[in-house]
This record gives sequence, C-alpha cells and structure tokens, in this order.
Amino acid sequence: MFKENYVISGKIVCLTGLHIGGSADSIDIGGSDNPVIRDSVTNLPYIPGSSLKGNLRNLFELNDELSAQSVIKNKGNPSDDENSISAKVFGVSSDKKSQLKFPTRIIVRDSYPTEETKELWASQEEIVGGAELKYENNLNRIDSSATPRNIERIPKDSKFDFEIIFTVYDEDESLIKYVFESMLLLEDNYLGGSGSRGFGKVKFDEITVEKRGSDYYKEDKEPEVIVENGDIPEAIEKISN
Repeated sequence: MFKENYVISGKIVCLTGLHIGGSADSIDIGGSDNPVIRDSVTNLPYIPGSSLKGNLRNLFELNDELSAQSVIKNKGNPSDDENSISAKVFGVSSDKKSQLKFPTRIIVRDSYPTEETKELWASQEEIVGGAELKYENNLNRIDSSATPRNIERIPKDSKFDFEIIFTVYDEDESLIKYVFESMLLLEDNYLGGSGSRGFGKVKFDEITVEKRGSDYYKEDKEPEVIVENGDIPEAIEKISN
C-alpha cells in the first residue's frame, strides 16, 4: 500500500564535457556524425531519464553482491531477483517472466538545461545549439597515419534540472538511501559515453528532498522539506535520521 513519495530534485553539473548520443540521420556541413541527443521541440541537448537511471542502476549493481550475482545469472541483463536491492529500487522490465511481488519504486525524469546554462551557451561562439565539437585523432601505430574525427558534446559547466521520485510502500522506507548511494557512485564514474577518455564527469548539486505523504494528495497538505539546497552526504544524514 502507498505510504509516501520522496521527491529528490536539484542540478546535474557537468564537470567535463558530456556526450549522450543521439541520431545522425542528417548531418550539416561542418557538423558531427557523433551528435548528442536533443529535445525535438527546442533542439537543445538534454539528459534522458533512461540514461540517468540506467547509469545509476548499473553502478549500484556492481556494488551490491546479490544484485551482481543476479546480473551474472542473467548474462548481463539487469537483476530480477526479488530479494536484490536493485530490483526493489529500480524495478525490472515488464514481461511475462517477471513475477515480482512489488511495483517499481523509482521514477527518473528527463533533465533539461537551466536558464543560466542556456544563457551560457548563447554567449559562447564555439557552442552551437548547446554543444561543442571535440576533435580527436585515431592514430595508426604501424604507419603513424592519423584519422581525424569529431564528437559533439555538452560543454563543461552546463547544468541540468533533475528530478527523481522514490515511492515508499509500507515498510520499505529505508530503501531510499540506496538511491543516494548510486548517485555517489555515479559522481566517481561517468555519465554517457567516452568516460574513459575524460567525458561525463558530473556532480549532483543544490539537492532538495521533499516527503509527500498520502495527505499531500488527498488533503492538499504542505510537503515536509527534509533537505534544501544541500548535497548528497547531507541528504543521506537527514534521511537516516
């Protein structure tokens, strides 16, 4: 039975360039065949909720023994062991084989650039449509010939508004701490592609956590603000208390 929602919001700050790939169906002259994903309405880059959720889940599964064992058993597919924390927090794909006794507890929204970031992009000549071109050379180690290429990426210092909803059913309130654990793991890893080449280092900042019980939805009660403009360690401490 539904007990409450925790609404986790804040900023995703790009500490290095970020590349989450999009479609290269049409390439402008001087453009890139490795473009970032863009919103179809504004044509500006964004961070899909599926990409963020997938990264959070993958890193958590590598850090949790039972979840990792289930991933190995599934030949690399996400954990579907109903006793694993990963399945309880992040859910599983809906198919006939899944017989979990609980619903998915987490929703990860798409993240869009802040107004401040849009102004930053507009003020820089080398940033076009919210992205820069990073040029690289693929060097042949035998004859030293170089094959130049470019990749489009969201520039450093860009910020995106994020929102994660964690739903509590009955006795599982303590599971929310694993959401913050996965966020910490991501800060020391990378989001998107080319992370081993320096892309995708991010930080979660200006974090606000609100608790919205059933009376918030039934009686229009004010939410309980647990953290306001804090960081992950502060959120973990307040949630634990």
